[in-house]
Amino acid sequence: MKNFLFSIFLLAQATSFAQDSISQAGIFKVRVFVDKALTNQLIVSNVNQTNMYSGFRFSTNQRDSIMMLIQQTVKNQLFKDAVFIYDVKADGSQRKTMETGTFAGGFPKMTKKRAIYSYEEEIYVKVRLKVQAFSGPKYGIAGVQYSNLHPSVKFKMKAFDSSKKKIYSRKIRLWDFDKVSSLSFSNTVTTVTTTKALSSDQIYQMIQHTIRVFNEQEERNR
Repeated sequence: MKNFLFSIFLLAQATSFAQDSISQAGIFKVRVFVDKALTNQLIVSNVNQTNMYSGFRFSTNQRDSIMMLIQQTVKNQLFKDAVFIYDVKADGSQRKTMETGTFAGGFPKMTKKRAIYSYEEEIYVKVRLKVQAFSGPKYGIAGVQYSNLHPSVKFKMKAFDSSKKKIYSRKIRLWDFDKVSSLSFSNTVTTVTTTKALSSDQIYQMIQHTIRVFNEQEERNR
């Protein structure tokens, strides 16, 4: 009898473990912002307007790699298999972020309420990535100024249960990246700024480094 009860206990434990193993976290929103100041080689400003010249965008492989990094991070931190979930348009297509040169395209874009209503997941996750530029001191003479831009990457992840209760929230900001040089020429009407713009691969490497450090820090804090 004792052996029978013990077998029932082991079966219940195994079933519980299997259910935990297959339960998933639905990533319903990913926002990736890249500051145009880092990706524009030429900026022309006057009293009325500012024109930026940049064709920045992530390649399909880079975007897919970022998605894989996010997916693996959710699994590492929340101990759940992670999937991307999408809102569906009236025509049946998935609603995704638009490519603007500042915000990366192709990522899920859905509200928390909509995600919980549309999908039955155990956990709902949203992620924000911000690659920003902060200006350093300017040097030079009237009409010609040299300065450095200081890049930073911020990674933030939040998770909610099916009752909309926040169950996880962590963020990190890194500054340990090479400075980006910038040179400005100006007169009374116009300022022309040339910058040693970063490539999409350089931006991707910064994001990859930040997510890796995020996971390493979380691992040490456990």
